[in-house]
Amino acid sequence: MKRRDFLKNAMLASGLLGMGQLPDFSQKEFEEQQAIALEKKKEKDIYRIDGYCHFSSMSIIDFLEEASGIRPHVFRSLFANTPTLINVDERLAMMDETGVDLSVLVPLPWIETAPPVYANPQLAAQAAQILNDAIAEVVAGHPDRFVGVALLPTTNPDVMLAEFERAVNELGMVGGFYVVGPTVKPPDHPDYEQLYQKAVELNLPLWMHPSRPGNYPDYVGEPGSQWQIWQALSWLLDSSQAMVRLVFNGLFDRYPDLKLIIHHHGALIPLFAQRMQNGWDYFEQNTGVKQPTSISSPYIEHFKKFYCDTATQGREPLLIQIALNFFGSDRVLFGSDGPMDVTAGRLFTNAAIDSVEDLKLKKKDREKIFSKNILRLINRA
Repeated sequence: MKRRDFLKNAMLASGLLGMGQLPDFSQKEFEEQQAIALEKKKEKDIYRIDGYCHFSSMSIIDFLEEASGIRPHVFRSLFANTPTLINVDERLAMMDETGVDLSVLVPLPWIETAPPVYANPQLAAQAAQILNDAIAEVVAGHPDRFVGVALLPTTNPDVMLAEFERAVNELGMVGGFYVVGPTVKPPDHPDYEQLYQKAVELNLPLWMHPSRPGNYPDYVGEPGSQWQIWQALSWLLDSSQAMVRLVFNGLFDRYPDLKLIIHHHGALIPLFAQRMQNGWDYFEQNTGVKQPTSISSPYIEHFKKFYCDTATQGREPLLIQIALNFFGSDRVLFGSDGPMDVTAGRLFTNAAIDSVEDLKLKKKDREKIFSKNILRLINRA
């Protein structure tokens, strides 16, 4: 497939081509980006681990369609037209071009994208096993380049914990993945309590990801989200809301050693931390009503117990600096959100690298962000 055709197909799959939003990515521009990436690799002085990027297999799409009776799966065309998401050789080539030494493969899609499968504990478990086995096979073939994260069937605690333990103990996965949003189970639901306990017991992190679908309307009475608000903006809100619910639920008081990785540079929390705390203080002082929580004040301090990645989906060093100021250099992990862009990962990966490098940090802090923090979280430091 020609590069321009690939870009058109990828954008068509995401629904943007029909809106006239296809960027003018010529073959020449793509080759220029490749040259930049190769130059970066040549000049690289640091080991880089992409701690939040995605990988999948068309086998899970096939299963979700067959088991649910819903065709096509909402992500079929998107996945089929992103070769670095489903083809290990394509992925390795992209990693080599951009100077990524090792990738932490976070699964897609989540089982909740096929409601009939998610509602059935047996089918949900089978779906998770299919994708986890596929990722484990990729890792086994290239253990120096990949580690895997387990897709968790969150339908009920027994199914969820059984697959989590299987994925870790039998497949060698380095953590678990679950989703948050208005159409799925709240992250402070009692069903998740055993998951948090198990993650602490295994001493492994959990990767959180927003999941609001495109058919969830921005306003009541509309058939779905308009202009991709659901993904561009609402996902940041959904991740932030999940963080608020977990913090005020006292999760970190109960499990101080719990390791939760929030996507998209900590979402809105670092950016609006002062606004949030000032709002809580003002309303408590002037209404006399305290927040219904057992956690100590200032509440915002508890949010610093999350870990975040550097995935901004653009070259945004100021956003990374804000995240560093809030979470500290020990809790920020290099993550690209690749390969979910119009260049099959090169754009997001280069942007994430540049966002960190543009800050001109001391080498010890760059090393923490690019590799040491994630290695410590997955017990490979």
